[in-house]
Amino acid sequence: MRTPLRIGARASRMSLAQSAPLLAALAPDAMLLRPFSGEGGDREDNRATLESDGVFSQEIESALLAGEIDVAVHCLKDAPTHDTPGLTMAAYVRRDDIRDCLVTRDPADTLDTLPPGATVGTASVRRSTAVRTYRPDLEVTPLRGPVYSRLEALFSREVDALIVASCSMDRLGLRHRIGERISPEIICPPLGAAIIALQTREDDMETRKRISKLHHLETEVEAEAERLVLRQMGGFCNAPLAGYVKTNDNGNQVTYTVRARAFSAEPAIAIDIRLTGDNATTTALAVCRKLTGHGALDITERA
Repeated sequence: MRTPLRIGARASRMSLAQSAPLLAALAPDAMLLRPFSGEGGDREDNRATLESDGVFSQEIESALLAGEIDVAVHCLKDAPTHDTPGLTMAAYVRRDDIRDCLVTRDPADTLDTLPPGATVGTASVRRSTAVRTYRPDLEVTPLRGPVYSRLEALFSREVDALIVASCSMDRLGLRHRIGERISPEIICPPLGAAIIALQTREDDMETRKRISKLHHLETEVEAEAERLVLRQMGGFCNAPLAGYVKTNDNGNQVTYTVRARAFSAEPAIAIDIRLTGDNATTTALAVCRKLTGHGALDITERA
């Protein structure tokens, strides 16, 4: 029997919840070696202050490089934009729902039906800017922490509503608490949203082969194009940049719609570019050129 793969994941309930199905799919060929605290930050930190690339990943990547683990599990949107020398994203798990969602005490509520003056909790610059644009009569309140602590704030009436990632609620078994899955046209998702990436040492071909059954090719194409946009535009997990790549397959032809949005909260400025082409990489580069031509780099540097 082969030695089980040593899987490393962060210690948050969210990270462990999303790692469990991967361990089950690899069983008995894998084991969770140990959870990592996430040196430099974790979801308990205020995301609004996270101003560096890879802030969630430093400790787990160090362990991977040192040979203490074989595979690191990342939420792609929180992973470094540039590959760390010696490491590679070896597999991308099939993407989940990229939309944000509204959570209230009454699951029948929607973003449109919240009463004027209702308080919406989020520490995300992306979400707060979008909510203020769509419903300027709502009050956005900074709220940080893992999903369960934010739910406690909701039910103790510190806030009237939460904006969280749909995939987070799904993975935690809380989809019944979702009032509305919000259209990406209202709140544009972060680049890399809802993708779990499996990272290995670049030269560890045996491990890469063993986890290959978890890899989803369509998600890989979308993920790599979105990471390209982040690299080109200087973005990271809480930067004023959002977007996604959508694969369009009509049975005869596959095309890719690449959307990227640069924004600032004060003053409220947004540049939103969307292009479709038959190659995700070249389409992503074209979107970046248009963003830059419209002054997006000036916006993101000021934000």
